[in-house]
Amino acid sequence: MTDPTAHVPAWLSNASAMAWRLLVVGAAVFFTWQVLQRISVVVLSVVIGLFPAALLWGPVRALKRRGWRPLLATWTVLLASTLVLVGIGFLVVPTLADGLDSIAADVSQAFEEFQDWLVEGPLGLSRQQIDDYIAQIGDWAASLGPGLLSGAVVVVEVITGLVLALIVVFFVLKDGDRVAARLLDRLSPVSADRVGRGGRVAWTTMGTYIKGLALVGLVDATAIAIGLLLVGVPLVLPLAILVFLGAFFPLVGAFVSGLFAVAVALVNGGPTDALIILAIIIAVQQLEGDVVLPLVFGRTMRLHPLVILLAIAIGGVAFGLVGAFLAVPVAAVIVAVNKELSLDPDSNLISLAETIE
Repeated sequence: MTDPTAHVPAWLSNASAMAWRLLVVGAAVFFTWQVLQRISVVVLSVVIGLFPAALLWGPVRALKRRGWRPLLATWTVLLASTLVLVGIGFLVVPTLADGLDSIAADVSQAFEEFQDWLVEGPLGLSRQQIDDYIAQIGDWAASLGPGLLSGAVVVVEVITGLVLALIVVFFVLKDGDRVAARLLDRLSPVSADRVGRGGRVAWTTMGTYIKGLALVGLVDATAIAIGLLLVGVPLVLPLAILVFLGAFFPLVGAFVSGLFAVAVALVNGGPTDALIILAIIIAVQQLEGDVVLPLVFGRTMRLHPLVILLAIAIGGVAFGLVGAFLAVPVAAVIVAVNKELSLDPDSNLISLAETIE
């Protein structure tokens, strides 16, 4: 009997084999995505809980090694960290709250002046065109959200997510080491070694990421605050706090939050001051990317800038602001684990996410 595929060109046979594999992978990705969307509150809560747990893991482990019971060690570290956060909140929140109204007013005035320049400047746009563009941007931004939810549903989901995240933090700190040990005991020696190495790298990357971004944010906020003081821009402290918070969104956060400083400088000092502050922000971004990030993270988070931007965009589209915040550390964990476990990590697709030397 004649083989019906005997006369099929090799290139077509290879292409069809690749096509059905891509279809299977695409279907798996699609259905996984749908499931994650439906349980997004649970998924995000668990991931969020792992980061503070990784940050507090060191103190809890130190107390356990001194003979403290896991429950007592966990509660001691949690209560101490809560007191520290509350103390920082009492120092930061009033200052930020007092300055937000003034910042919002200056940003609104700066936006109005920018609209006037679009009309009276070289572009010569009409007010109707500007309004149409603003409406289109608003519709596009609204379409990025995961769906329209009532206020009550949002509140319930936020409260549920926070409670679940706190539960995850507590039990990971209290029992995480023992659960991991039991899991490794049930695996073969080879599998236990791979899972153990991958877990340690992921855990280290998460802890390093949060501490590193806090340090990077402090450097960015300090540098921009010095620039604001030298130029004579008001509201220095609340603007520096916004820059610090924005640094937790790598590449884009500090720059976007820095634009508030540009708006305040424009309203209170004019175009020259605004351009100086913009130049300072760009210089700080270059300092962050070329000096601070490599010094802080070393080889722990070596993601290419394009990968960081795409991760933030995809995370934001899929899970909103929280997804945008979590996307980069999740990508960093995946790349770090791949580098640790792959026999030839530089030859697979995941290695393309790393920055180019």
